Amino acid sequence: MEVRETVEETPMTAFSTLSRKGQTVIPAEIRRLLGAEPGDHIVFEVVDGEVRLRVAKRKSLRSLLGSLPGTGPEDISVIRKAAYASKAREKYLNGDASAGE
Repeated sequence: MEVRETVEETPMTAFSTLSRKGQTVIPAEIRRLLGAEPGDHIVFEVVDGEVRLRVAKRKSLRSLLGSLPGTGPEDISVIRKAAYASKAREKYLNGDASAGE
């Protein structure tokens, strides 16, 4: 059995029908080949008259906005101050003379 190194080395043709709403289904064998999963973003690129399709797995920082509890940047400064205080306290308790620096 020959193992392909990249998707580009795996020739495949599949067909899908375009709906009246401009929607189509990416055939299962193509989804498997690309590693596409529900929730992934699909990027369409037109290059030299051909459409290239790729899966964008990474989420942008903007897409993560609101996924953690908190009201905004002020929460980060409170957390940062608490972390500094905790570290200073730890150094002081361990007898580190540079705790105040």
